[in-house]
Amino acid sequence: MNTALFRRRALPALAALLTVTAAACDDDDTPTGPRVPVVTAGTQVLAFGTLDTNFGAGMAQTVTITNTGGAAVMVGPLSVAGAAAADFVLTGDVQARSLAAGASMLVSVAFDPTATGSREAAVLAPTDDQATGTVTVGLTGTGARFTYAQVDRVGIPTLNTVFNHPPQFSKKDYNVASPMADVATYTGLFETVAGAVSNADPAATAALLLPDELPVNMGAATTSFATLTGRAPADDAVDVALSVVVGPSSLHSDNVGSNDRAFLTTFPYLAAPNN
Repeated sequence: MNTALFRRRALPALAALLTVTAAACDDDDTPTGPRVPVVTAGTQVLAFGTLDTNFGAGMAQTVTITNTGGAAVMVGPLSVAGAAAADFVLTGDVQARSLAAGASMLVSVAFDPTATGSREAAVLAPTDDQATGTVTVGLTGTGARFTYAQVDRVGIPTLNTVFNHPPQFSKKDYNVASPMADVATYTGLFETVAGAVSNADPAATAALLLPDELPVNMGAATTSFATLTGRAPADDAVDVALSVVVGPSSLHSDNVGSNDRAFLTTFPYLAAPNN
């Protein structure tokens, strides 16, 4: 037999057989192929925008790590690494765990810049899958130092509405003033306005309302002439303000009974705006 001719014919056939076999082993979609883990992140980069370094941690975002493959894989522990790792706060269960096929793990990360300028880091989720290695989610944000200016203030509801009487009362000056100066600056005006509507004790009313700060009394169910406290969304602030200024014995109402839209049961609790 011609040995050289056999080799020339047999080797191509053997190569073709090896190619088919390798393809079958790598085919994760066929029932006969191995089911390997494939770990992915829901997003590649989380951008947190610009935040004041004095503000504290901003709203958190979620990192989702999912095993999209067909076998369990160990993931974690999760950590934050990089030049600005200290500026990103990772919360939740970050410990190592076995992640079943199709399962996900979620953790939260918030941006709390310690310095101004661009801040970058990454969430690292190591896995025991050699093909996947470590899953990385980039983190970016900018630290800034803002200059704030007081442009408005609303302490006790509707107080501005009742006592804003130019030229004696300048709302512009009032909005930029500190509450610490309210008693000295506005007591006389408040007494005058209260007296003009036949308030029984203008001095006591002015003392109750000034300084214009929203008080909180944990023992009071709602705000009233007897106890001013933080208000619930459904409290009738206008009626209460009128009762305080005019006096509860001669309460005047704006005749608006309740809100025309239901309040939300979750934050921010306020009703949807009118279109």
